[in-house]
Amino acid sequence: MTEAVPPPVADPPDSGPPPSPEQVFREYAPRIYHLARRMLGNDADAEDVTQDVLVQVVRKLGTFRGDAQLGTWLHRVTVNAALAYRQKRTNRQKRETHEADTDALEPGDGPVTRWAVGPDEPVLAAEQAAVIEGAIGRLPDPFREVYVLADVEGLPNQEIADLLGLSVPAVKSRLHRARLRMRDSLAPHFEGGIAS
Repeated sequence: MTEAVPPPVADPPDSGPPPSPEQVFREYAPRIYHLARRMLGNDADAEDVTQDVLVQVVRKLGTFRGDAQLGTWLHRVTVNAALAYRQKRTNRQKRETHEADTDALEPGDGPVTRWAVGPDEPVLAAEQAAVIEGAIGRLPDPFREVYVLADVEGLPNQEIADLLGLSVPAVKSRLHRARLRMRDSLAPHFEGGIAS
């Protein structure tokens, strides 16, 4: 998705006093943000850099000599701030990675053992549960009631019949039809060895 970049704002003429901080914010903040966003590729980082640049500009606006146009100066300040931010982020990531590697390789930790459960198994189990719950939810009410009581809750057919006011053959018939519908609904997800 491409962002709409505001059109460049013409720099004010070199004559006269430097613009006020409010004027700089109003006229240049969008340009500063979009430049930082393009350089860093991240909205949050671009917002941080934009804030840093605007604070720095407000502090140093009185020292602006006018050797270059204000827009050019702000562009350079933004580029420098984005590069410094990226370098700081890279150094922090290296330090965190190094600390994690050092922590992981402490000599007294003992041998590395295999996990009892693979890292993908909880995710797959949750995905399978969602597929199964969806299939149960799509069963017509009479079939769903019997299916849940029999196959999810584990109740015997006679108890289901008593609870629902049905005969045992009716419970067996509905349970059979529910299981057939579940099989048809779940087959695309679990055939061919996809599920473990």
